[in-house]
Amino acid sequence: MRRRMLTPIVAAAAVVAVAAVSHGLVPSGPPRLPGISPLSLLQKIGKPQTQAVSGTVRLNVDIGLPHLPNLGSGGGADPIRLLSGAHLVRVATDASGPQARERIALQDTLSEYDLFRDGGDLWIWDSTHQTARHGSVDALTSALLSFASPSDLAKTFTGPTALETLLFNTAYSTRETTRVAGRDCYVLQITPRSEGTTVGSVKIAVDAATGVPLSVAVYPTGSSTPAIQAEFQSVSFTASPAELRFTPPPGAKVVEEATPDLPANPVQGAGKGWTAAVAIGGVDPQKLIAGLGTSHGPQKEPQGAAAVLAALAGTPGTPLQSYLRMMMAAGQKSPVGLVWSSRLVSLVFTPDQRVFAAFATPESLEATVAAEVGSHS
Repeated sequence: MRRRMLTPIVAAAAVVAVAAVSHGLVPSGPPRLPGISPLSLLQKIGKPQTQAVSGTVRLNVDIGLPHLPNLGSGGGADPIRLLSGAHLVRVATDASGPQARERIALQDTLSEYDLFRDGGDLWIWDSTHQTARHGSVDALTSALLSFASPSDLAKTFTGPTALETLLFNTAYSTRETTRVAGRDCYVLQITPRSEGTTVGSVKIAVDAATGVPLSVAVYPTGSSTPAIQAEFQSVSFTASPAELRFTPPPGAKVVEEATPDLPANPVQGAGKGWTAAVAIGGVDPQKLIAGLGTSHGPQKEPQGAAAVLAALAGTPGTPLQSYLRMMMAAGQKSPVGLVWSSRLVSLVFTPDQRVFAAFATPESLEATVAAEVGSHS
């Protein structure tokens, strides 16, 4: 990564900024904006006034997972590390041309992990391992459609049940305003009216001029500290073509990815409303952990769910094994299976090799699993 020295212009700008703050030229307190209804703000989000956005996002995650900053086997920027801690993510997108172009870059001190989309092409660049993986949007879409059954998920997360939840079990407010990255924003607050959910509220800061969401924060029930918060530190409503272009550097290993061979439709929905769960079949925790291999001696290629986790981790190895074993050791046995929970997410591993996940309390998720198992017995 290049490090640039401060130019005289940047130094002068910093002096002016400090002087402005000291003389009260920078506005303090929330901005005064014309009133807006929740429906109007949702419509504004759905039709943003710009097709290009770029900037640096600060992501903070504290959902109660074990904090392992060097989880990836090779260190450096690693998407698995997004499960906890604070991270800087560079984003850029431009939909103004004939083909959409996007970039998401996880930035570490001396490395980056980048995802590029250029129309139908996908590139994943891992600077730590000097590896570029190339695939296609169509192949990824096909894999996801084979992995999850839209009809089964629709019963839980869309349709009349979901509409009832949004209309009658959810409160909306647009009374607050704020500033994000120097921009005046409306705040859309979404508050569940359902017992058993771990989500206390969701706050979305929406740029008043463009309708682009600049911050999202998820608050657990009873907490004033968000468990997940993604917020632009700097933002521009333009995107440099050079930033959205990727060419593997000389000497990099280039891997052409084939469509993953995943089992058909192992993902289903269970329950309804804010406590609805996603159920993934064919998950044996012990076999999954063992399938990640070790860092010593010849390694077998991981299969199924283990292959997905290994791909996210960059390379299979013992750090990810240790992480998963820590989670499993913290689980509690119950009549429906092994229960694991954090301040925002609960999991149940059932004897029939399914894992249920939901933004719900352990008791609520156990009830959902019991009802689902009873309906198929």
